[in-house]
Amino acid sequence: MKTIFEHTQSSVLVLPQALFAIKDVAVVSHHKNSVIFYKSLERDLVNVEFYINTPCLIYIESGREVITNRDNDTIELKAGSAIFLPQGLKLQSDFVKETESLKAYLVFFDDSVVVDYLSKFKKPLDCPNSAPTFCLLEGCNDFSAFFDSIIGDIKSPSYLNIKLQELLHLISWKDNQAIFHSVLSSKRCIPPRRNLIRLLETLDVLHLTVGDLAHLSGRSLSSFNRDFKATYKVTPQKWLREKKLSQAKILLVEKELSVTQVALTMGYENVSAFIKAFKLQYGITPKQIKRCK
Repeated sequence: MKTIFEHTQSSVLVLPQALFAIKDVAVVSHHKNSVIFYKSLERDLVNVEFYINTPCLIYIESGREVITNRDNDTIELKAGSAIFLPQGLKLQSDFVKETESLKAYLVFFDDSVVVDYLSKFKKPLDCPNSAPTFCLLEGCNDFSAFFDSIIGDIKSPSYLNIKLQELLHLISWKDNQAIFHSVLSSKRCIPPRRNLIRLLETLDVLHLTVGDLAHLSGRSLSSFNRDFKATYKVTPQKWLREKKLSQAKILLVEKELSVTQVALTMGYENVSAFIKAFKLQYGITPKQIKRCK
């Protein structure tokens, strides 16, 4: 497994998917697209590009991190501060070690969690078209208490959902609903169109969905599917599936990784789905190909 530093030398960090395969990030709890990670960085890390695939809260336990958006606005996150980011943002992060290592929690919220939270409000939320791109929360001792309460693995999906609902209500209370609900409900605009071949050569695309690729390419989903098929002569779904399995085959043959580790690295939610797809593609199981090397 790579560190964040090693991974980002050649790839955009797609969050949360890429974090599962990075060794200086630990999974606290995971169910569907809801994940709680804990990261601990010991070395300087600058000019890291990352794409938010799922609504996310970042809470800084210690150290300092600077985030820059596409308009070149910078947000400095210090110990005790938190930021809520909506789905669809592409940002840049810098961490320079001064006296403390960077230790932070990253929490990602599945759509079902967000819908459940928003359904608690009896009247429509006031979310203007010009919604802000983030919600910054500083001096948040309450967040420290929340994360202290989840020390240890959360095994139950229903309990994870309860804790994430609690966290969303805590964010709302700290922000007095002034900005948070607008950010939570906002839909990011489609960026300018990009060259498909260059995009797919430079991004760590194996952890992206087709919808993510369409957004990053500056196209609607239908336009992306049409342009992709015209360029690659296959559907993006098939192209991604074959790319993932090809890379998985390389990892199984060349690296000392278990079948479970390879499945996790390639973004499969469970090992059985990976084994089934691999056997369908190559006619043998991942374990059999490891024995043949």
